[in-house]
Amino acid sequence: MSDREKIIKLLREGERFNLVSHQLPDGDNIGSLLALGEALERAGKEVQLFVPGGVPRRYRFLKGSEKIQPEMRSGQDWPMVVLDSSDLERTANFQEQIRQAKIIINIDHHVTNERFGTLNLVDPGAAATGEIIYLLLKEMEAEITRDMALALYVAISTDTGSFKFENTTPRTHRVAAELLEYKLNPAVISQRVFDERPYPFFRLLERALAGLELHHGGKIACITLSSAMLEECGALPEDLEGLINYTRNIEGVELGIMFFIESPEEVKVGFRTKTVDAARLAGLFNGGGHPRAAGCRLRGRPEEIKERVLREAAKLLEEGSRSDKESDDARNSESQ
Repeated sequence: MSDREKIIKLLREGERFNLVSHQLPDGDNIGSLLALGEALERAGKEVQLFVPGGVPRRYRFLKGSEKIQPEMRSGQDWPMVVLDSSDLERTANFQEQIRQAKIIINIDHHVTNERFGTLNLVDPGAAATGEIIYLLLKEMEAEITRDMALALYVAISTDTGSFKFENTTPRTHRVAAELLEYKLNPAVISQRVFDERPYPFFRLLERALAGLELHHGGKIACITLSSAMLEECGALPEDLEGLINYTRNIEGVELGIMFFIESPEEVKVGFRTKTVDAARLAGLFNGGGHPRAAGCRLRGRPEEIKERVLREAAKLLEEGSRSDKESDDARNSESQ
C-alpha cells in the first residue's frame, strides 16, 4: 500500500487530527488548511488548525479562518497533518510538538521537501498544496462545499501568482476550472487577495524601492528591509509578502533578492528568479523552495550575510551563462 493510500485510509478512519502549517503564512497554506479541515469536520472528525502567528488580514475573509490558532495547547498526541512545509523548521514553535507525534502526515509540493513524515504525500509537479488537497478530497469522495472551493482556489491562485508563474500546468487550470463551478467570482477574489493592500504596505514599499540595488551588471536586484522599518511604517511581517517581486520584475534582472533583517544577528533571505534555480541557491544556505521562488534564514552580521549571498548568486548566474554558451556552441557545431 502506497503512502497516498495509507493517508487516505487514516483520514477516513481516524477520529482526531491536528492540521499544521508554516510560519509567515500565505494563501496556499491557509487555503489548504481550511479546506482539509472542513472536509474532516464534515466527516465527523475532531479537528484543530494551527499556524504560527495566526492568519494574515488578507485571508481572514475565508470562512473558518477564525478557527486557526497561533499556539498549540492541547491534542499533541493526535496525528499531525503538516501542510505546505518543506521541513519542520518552517513550522517554527510547533516543530518540537510535531516531532513528538506518533503519526506525522506530510503533504506538500516543494521539490526540496525533506520527507519528514511518517507518511509522505509530496508532489513537486503540483502548482500548490491546494491542488494536492483538491485531488486528494476527490479521491476520498469527500463532499466539497463552496467555502472549501473558495479556500482551494485562493490556495492555487496565490501560489501560481494568479496563474502566471511557470509552475502553472494544464492540470492546474483544470482544477481551477472545476473550483470555479462552485459559483466563485475570480474578479472579487483577485481584488481581495492581490490588489488591496493596507496603507503601511505602500510605506514599506517606498522604503524598499528607495534602497533598491543592482549588482552583477544589472542581472541581480536586491532590497533590504528590517524589523525596525516595519515598526516605523506601522506594518506587520505579513506586509512583506509580494515586495520581493518588484526586484524580479525589473527588465534585465535574472535574480531578485530580499534581505529582511529580523535582528542584528539573523536575516531572512528570499529569492525570485526568471531562469536560474532559486531552490539550488537557497540550498547552499540550508534553505529551500521552488526553482523560481525560494528562501533561507541565516545567522550572522547582516553585512557579511549580504556579501556571501550576493557572491554565491553571482556564481550561479555565471554557471548558467557558461552552460547556455556551451549548449549554443554544441548546437552550432551540429548544424555545420
